[in-house]
Amino acid sequence: MKKIIACLVIMAALIGCSKSDDQGGGLSTPENTLPKKNDDHGGKTLPKGVFPKKIAHKAENGNISYEITNNVQGEKILSTTSISYKRDGSIESKILISFSYEGDYPKEATYKRSKTNGENENYTETYSFVDGKLKNTTLKHDTNPRATKTTTYSYHNDGKLAKVLVEEPRKSSLNGQIMEDIYVTETDYTHTGNVITATEKRYFKDTQGNKRDENTSLTTYTYTFENENLIKETENSTEYYSTTEYTYDGKNNPLFQNFKKLIDPDYFNDAKNSKNNILTRKITTKYNYNNSTIVNEYVYEHTYADNNYPLTEKVFDKTTENGVEKKELDETTEYAY
Repeated sequence: MKKIIACLVIMAALIGCSKSDDQGGGLSTPENTLPKKNDDHGGKTLPKGVFPKKIAHKAENGNISYEITNNVQGEKILSTTSISYKRDGSIESKILISFSYEGDYPKEATYKRSKTNGENENYTETYSFVDGKLKNTTLKHDTNPRATKTTTYSYHNDGKLAKVLVEEPRKSSLNGQIMEDIYVTETDYTHTGNVITATEKRYFKDTQGNKRDENTSLTTYTYTFENENLIKETENSTEYYSTTEYTYDGKNNPLFQNFKKLIDPDYFNDAKNSKNNILTRKITTKYNYNNSTIVNEYVYEHTYADNNYPLTEKVFDKTTENGVEKKELDETTEYAY
């Protein structure tokens, strides 16, 4: 559903502050733990010793594909630096994200991206909070002639997420002509027990706000939770229907933190943000065009520090041939605290 570019998606998932071990527990959905403006947490949730200072991601061949270094002072993240590497080990690009705050809440994130080929790109994302909840963000490119991208969040009366509206002006082709319009992603959320349903519409509208219905696409997602872990996700579109099932360990996930929830209210749609660490992931996809079904399975193995936070995570592709299970290493993540 999001965000800027692939590397920034990874960084958004990894930026943040770990939640205290004694919080949470038997809550059915993760949103019950969202920080309030005047509660004991506010925007401050960086317990010492459990926040990753460095995260290194290695490809299946053992070479580092990217590494992230976090600069934390006191109870706030000041900056995050990500370096991406090519297959031969040379640097491909660097991204520096610097945060500023208004009180305990993030106010602005400045992104500076540079590539070894000389290409540079700068952009700024501003955050607006009302009563401790994110209301909108604005993403503006400084060195690239792109229009401003806005994201607006609204909530139900009980404080749970109701809608996410993303609007991004761009140029597209219609009947062979290039025209300026606005690309819209509109996602509505309903909450029933431990299940969250998201209905996502994508469409274009002209600069006067008139919707072009002929280009609307519709996808429905369901997210099922148990003990603040995403255990099942379904995705239903015109092209396919998929189900992803997860199991977890009982250890602490360093990505389960309040800072992430503050700047990304729909954080819960990614299992990497669950309370515990993933042990297995099974994806079953049925394609409508030929009625075929494909199953992909992954196994996660971890080593842990004494405080039950992971030091390493290895992800394996799991296959079964002639009744024999085989595992092939896909990627490795290393954490330093």
